[in-house]
Amino acid sequence: MTFESGKAGLLVDTNLLVLFAVGSVNRRRIEVFKRTRQYTIGDFELLLRVLGNRSSLYAVAHVLAEVSNLTDLPGLERHLVREILKQTISLLTEAEIASARAADEPVYPRLGLVDAAIAAVAREHKCTVLTDDLDLYLALQRDQIEVINFTHMRERVWGA
Repeated sequence: MTFESGKAGLLVDTNLLVLFAVGSVNRRRIEVFKRTRQYTIGDFELLLRVLGNRSSLYAVAHVLAEVSNLTDLPGLERHLVREILKQTISLLTEAEIASARAADEPVYPRLGLVDAAIAAVAREHKCTVLTDDLDLYLALQRDQIEVINFTHMRERVWGA
């Protein structure tokens, strides 16, 4: 499966970056950790394939801050997930977006600051957004921002 859309790059949303970070530390943790239990190891492997097909990955500080807060694994795994996140951040193109600018996005009143920042960066950098958040997916589609719904990908791949 290849993903040709969004040649300018891919911007991954919070939930999927949490899945990436947790799965990178301990795949068995995915299905029991409170923030990732809706996913499977197969979903993590699918995400790795999608990310591996992209030469350019984008992030926004708003998302990275959420990911850092949501990966509160216990004990040594917390240290490991922070190290994975640090390494991942060094590989991403972090697009700068002021919160005031993000709050001017049409999606801000409905979806909040993080999703508005995602929309603004995707629009300005012409990158595709990968999300499993249905509200964000629909809002970006309405605003004609290229977006891939990870849930739809899962259904195609796993036949669910």
